[in-house]
Amino acid sequence: MKRIAFIVLWTIVGLNMPAVAEVKIPDNLLNQFKSNDWPTVLAAKESIENMEAAGIPQLMTMLNDFTVRKLKNTGDLIYPGTRKFYGHGQILDYNIDEICIRAGWLLEDLAFQNFGFAGINIPDQELTDFIQYNYKETYSGEPNKQNLDNMSAGEKRKLIRSLSIKKAQEWWSRSSGNWNRLDALVESLQSADEKCQAKALFYIRNGKTQCTGLTKTFYQTRLESVIRELAKNDLKRISENAKLILMDMDFEWLELKSVNKGK
Repeated sequence: MKRIAFIVLWTIVGLNMPAVAEVKIPDNLLNQFKSNDWPTVLAAKESIENMEAAGIPQLMTMLNDFTVRKLKNTGDLIYPGTRKFYGHGQILDYNIDEICIRAGWLLEDLAFQNFGFAGINIPDQELTDFIQYNYKETYSGEPNKQNLDNMSAGEKRKLIRSLSIKKAQEWWSRSSGNWNRLDALVESLQSADEKCQAKALFYIRNGKTQCTGLTKTFYQTRLESVIRELAKNDLKRISENAKLILMDMDFEWLELKSVNKGK
């Protein structure tokens, strides 16, 4: 009888307990990321990256938003939508005037992945080779090859955008539920894709956003040996970044990360 009473009491209490709110990107932060003011977009990107896995579902939804928001106040930013070239500045390979590509840019940086969003605006003569290398199924077979040969550069760019979105969606379908940024960092460093390796190395060297669990001890036990191997890589942008990390004996790169600020 006491057991029945306890179960009834717990049921009543449970019904009156507030549901645990799912962590989501706040609407005001999403709007800031979608704005046309470059400093606002950049600050919002950093805040969303700090959310790690929690922000990814909404970014996946944003991949279906083909709205164009032409950026203002870009200063020396050099990207495919640049109207003026000053000969110097930050270089970004993504046409982030398009909201779906802006979301893809954030996803790739957050997850250290290469879905292909940076390939949408490469020179016309490189588009077919990019599709062949990055989306082999789309290029395989004579009918597919002929179809690509008959496409205009604009049609190929739209195809790459569609394939990039599909690749990101398939990745999240496999990864959601057990994805975390620390494991993603390790996997990207060990990847056969040099773009993934470069993103991971660049993040370790210069990234300011959070990666939960990335500590000096974790680096020494899990990452250092991998980075030592990458320092021997034939590609300079891989080996040089790896060497610069190894040379930082004071772990200044780790102090840059949000999780360590103020400690």
